[in-house]
Amino acid sequence: MQNRVRELRKEHKLKQEELAAKINVSQQTISRIEKEENSLPADTLVDLAKYFGVSVDYILYQSDFRKTSEYVIEFNQMMEKNYELCQLYGRLDKAQQELLMRLAQELARKAERTPR
Repeated sequence: MQNRVRELRKEHKLKQEELAAKINVSQQTISRIEKEENSLPADTLVDLAKYFGVSVDYILYQSDFRKTSEYVIEFNQMMEKNYELCQLYGRLDKAQQELLMRLAQELARKAERTPR
């Protein structure tokens, strides 16, 4: 049987003991959760979701979408803010898009080197 907590732990290359320490529970608790021997307490579920940066629904198999609702809101706000830029970029030919990308990368590098 699949277990999202186990999957996420292994993706992050953590031992049960390491994950337990990060969310302040015992290794036995992580083991029981992964073996589905006991129910997942709400506070532990929230801590796991925050630690792994996924939604509670993802851990509970209510969704296959990993991102949190906060991520989706932030992403949508960013897209609205940058929609006009994306439209303009889409109107350019391939050579112009590449030139604009190189310019943006150079500006970003300069911004990183410049103290604010």
